[in-house]
Amino acid sequence: MVRRIKQPPVPFVHFMDTESIQVITIKGRAPHGASRFSVYLQRGADAEPHEIAFVFDARFNFGNDHNKIVTNSKKGGAWGKEEHRHLAFPFYHDQDFKIKITVDDDSFKMKVNGQTFLEYEQKLSMKSINCIRIQNDILIHEVKLM
Repeated sequence: MVRRIKQPPVPFVHFMDTESIQVITIKGRAPHGASRFSVYLQRGADAEPHEIAFVFDARFNFGNDHNKIVTNSKKGGAWGKEEHRHLAFPFYHDQDFKIKITVDDDSFKMKVNGQTFLEYEQKLSMKSINCIRIQNDILIHEVKLM
């Protein structure tokens, strides 16, 4: 079953059935002056849950990070080591983008604007994950769960 959520407010928090969700598509835009935006695949709707299978943090200008991608996970309440990705930064202020996350048995595969972007090894079982949270400086046009 495909679920489409059009123009939701931010922060966006939505429960999902990860037994049936295999692809998550996010269409959005980072407004002018955006510092960062973040996508979390987590257990529960809390802003600081104990279990996060995947965090994708696009940092335009956040702390010492400029145009950098950071990924991480949280297990048993403890954050893993941030993975600072040395990738070409595919996001621009005031330009639409499309993120597609494919959930595999052992990894999350991400495309941005149709281009293969990164793969993140699963450190938690997706069976324990039941929520997507998107926050910070982002305008969401649509989230599609399928």
